[in-house]
Amino acid sequence: MSILTGWVTNIIVLILLATVLELLLPNSSMQRYVKMVIGLMLMAVILSPVLTIFSKDFNSMLRSATTNDFNRSTELENTIESKKSEIQASNAAYIEEQMAVQLKSQVEKELRERFNLQISSIALQLTEEEGEKNIDQIAVMVEEAATDQSVSDIEAVSVSLVIEENNLEDFDSTDSASRKVAYFLADEWELYPKQVGVQVKGGE
Repeated sequence: MSILTGWVTNIIVLILLATVLELLLPNSSMQRYVKMVIGLMLMAVILSPVLTIFSKDFNSMLRSATTNDFNRSTELENTIESKKSEIQASNAAYIEEQMAVQLKSQVEKELRERFNLQISSIALQLTEEEGEKNIDQIAVMVEEAATDQSVSDIEAVSVSLVIEENNLEDFDSTDSASRKVAYFLADEWELYPKQVGVQVKGGE
């Protein structure tokens, strides 16, 4: 309401000012000049509310557009980070799985020849230092090797990428057979024997 009152007051003041100047000034080019100036000022005062509304709307639209752009940018960054994490996790899982398969392949032949055993599952616990993954613990389940006739029926080795807390207690290699296999695997994989836990499937 105060805005409307001020607007009307300004118009009235300008009209009165124009009337007074017209009475005071002689009929000359100066009077015409003053009338033109007063007319322009009057137009500016009359249009000022409209200009104010447009100015406020423009500022509001600008703030809204800026906020929306910021929100979209933040959302896009979050999406990119999420996809990046998914890709990194997928790549890490693939690398670790390939690592386990290579470890099995490395000892498969000699393990069969020396102990008549084959690896049925491997669980890895890895640590990362300076971007390089290192083996911290390996839990290996072995079983009696299949005969030549049934080699083609052997299922692929089961690979677990996480060793649960205290899980290696089940792979402590305390019996003589498991201990020999653990030492053999540790030597082949260039690890410390305490890093390798072995359990013979079907054994005590």
